[in-house]
Amino acid sequence: MNPVIVTGRLELRPIRLGDAAELHEIFSDPATHTIGNGPFTAVAQTTDWISHRIRTQRQHGLLWYAVRDRETGHLAGNCGLFIGRTGSVEPEIGYEIRQSRQGQGLACEAALAVIDDALASAIPRVWATIRPRNAASLRVAAKIGMTPRYTEPDSRGPLIYLARP
Repeated sequence: MNPVIVTGRLELRPIRLGDAAELHEIFSDPATHTIGNGPFTAVAQTTDWISHRIRTQRQHGLLWYAVRDRETGHLAGNCGLFIGRTGSVEPEIGYEIRQSRQGQGLACEAALAVIDDALASAIPRVWATIRPRNAASLRVAAKIGMTPRYTEPDSRGPLIYLARP
């Protein structure tokens, strides 16, 4: 995977510990960070999360990116690949855009760039798992060419598994 991806409006570069304070603004916002166990309450949680993504990069070559607005340089969100719930070597994509920047197509732009780069890097398929109630994320997945493959429940309810190609 490419260490830096540039799109029309965004620059994606691997997340690093120096991004923790800015990323924590997103992760601590209850209007933005609605996944997992909800908003983070301490910067240490964000630092741990980043450290985990850095380890995944070293172990598996999968990158997680800080998504920055090319015009302002501000952190708009994050996007990348990780070892997911599929139980296979095929990675899962995740994306999150700060609430104040949602609805502008930034998640689609970032996620499409990451998926295209992954597929060009010989990753055969990329997955996403999305809750049925997360309509915005399902719209992003559809726009970037992901299609539902099956639904399976976990401890928190139904989870839709989507893949591309």
